[in-house]
Amino acid sequence: MNQPKRTRKEWRGAIIGMVMGDGYLGQNRFRNGTYGGNYQLDIVHGAKQVEYLEHKRNIVNEIFDYEIPIREKIAKAGNGKKYRVYKFVTHVHSRFTFIANRIYDENRKKHITPWVLDNITDEGMAYWWMDDGCLFQYDGTKKGRSGGFTILAVCCFPEGEVEMLRDWISNRYNVNLNINRHKSGLYLRRGLSEGYKLVDALKQYSVPCMDYKFQYSFKRKPYNLARDLTAPVNLLNQ
Repeated sequence: MNQPKRTRKEWRGAIIGMVMGDGYLGQNRFRNGTYGGNYQLDIVHGAKQVEYLEHKRNIVNEIFDYEIPIREKIAKAGNGKKYRVYKFVTHVHSRFTFIANRIYDENRKKHITPWVLDNITDEGMAYWWMDDGCLFQYDGTKKGRSGGFTILAVCCFPEGEVEMLRDWISNRYNVNLNINRHKSGLYLRRGLSEGYKLVDALKQYSVPCMDYKFQYSFKRKPYNLARDLTAPVNLLNQ
């Protein structure tokens, strides 16, 4: 069933969430090493999330008159293991440039800015959550470990920006998260009761293959924050 096109504001709010999560806005690189021109959107997901990638592609495609192709690639993890991923890269577009100029600094690093929080929609926040958030509960096999947590990884952002995001989530969703520190960076964490309030507000935007992001799962150890979820994937066959 075809969904009606989003308004310009709704589309932008959804794209912001994708970019703050696993998406990347980039420019063409010239032979002299400089970058220029309008931006394009690049998103990569694993084999189990192809449906999610297709869903994102269909939203992005609303501003183009061609179907953005999804390609299969082989990626290499930090431990050397190779695995299959899927990605799409759009044509350049001025709407991406408008967004990128309000998220990225001169060193091509993304930031949580007041503009981001003023313009991201609940749909966009749902994509950010599906990319970088989780609910988990200890499985009870380890002595002294019980209960569960809500976690949103924000590893690549500085503390001041994470504080701003924490306060925004509190004001918008009445969800109170704490800032915790890990060797890979910062993350927002709280108990499951706060997490349920957040996912209840966002789950209408879930994609079937991502429904697990809105339900807690038993784990023997906490969510692995050692992997920076916002880092680009190392593709072996571009």
